[in-house]
Amino acid sequence: MRLSPKAKKNQQEDNAFYIHLGKKLRQARRTKVNEFTGKETIVPQTKVANALKTTFQQIGKYEKGENRIPVVNLIKISKFLKKPLSYFLEEYQELDVVAEEFNMAFQIESEKIQEGK
Repeated sequence: MRLSPKAKKNQQEDNAFYIHLGKKLRQARRTKVNEFTGKETIVPQTKVANALKTTFQQIGKYEKGENRIPVVNLIKISKFLKKPLSYFLEEYQELDVVAEEFNMAFQIESEKIQEGK
């Protein structure tokens, strides 16, 4: 996959993780298995966008690595596509760094949810 100028800038800024997540999102979207027929189907960006209450353009930016995927949205995507969160992280080289950042981000989001209640 060719990278857009914005994605290249993200990669230069050491945001290769988000480019990896975007690739895994696209792969997950294209390999969803139908529960009844067992056939692989392609889930359109619009359906994923509707599940997140966003636009298909935003999903495209996530897939290209132009925008970062917030943790909350990654969890929603994981549930919608019926893929475990680990699916999006497998094959990534620096998992220990990512796990630490993920835990911090998850903590912050959890605190925000608690404050909202």
